[in-house]
Amino acid sequence: ARALSLNLKAKKSKLQCEEHQEELKLFCKTDKKLICLICAAAREHKSHSFMPVDEAILFYKEQAKSSSESLTERKSKIEQMEQEQKESISGVQVRLCTIDLINLCRFDP
Repeated sequence: ARALSLNLKAKKSKLQCEEHQEELKLFCKTDKKLICLICAAAREHKSHSFMPVDEAILFYKEQAKSSSESLTERKSKIEQMEQEQKESISGVQVRLCTIDLINLCRFDP
């Protein structure tokens, strides 16, 4: 049990800023990257917009889910259209074969 709790603590270790060795607690919406509180106060990010990392994770997770659902729906519609086209082509081929047969019977005594 003790080894398990050590593993859980290791998994929860936080990402750190390479420059300041501080925990990355903010997401810079302008640069689309994780930053620490010191970086947020620096000139480089002075006029940028931020949100807490947890909030950014939820936001982008929802956005990815929505995009995935939209793509799945579009894929389904395309597959349906493909099936309809195949059926249409098949019908045309049957009619062409029928016409060929009729023409053969007419002109081939």
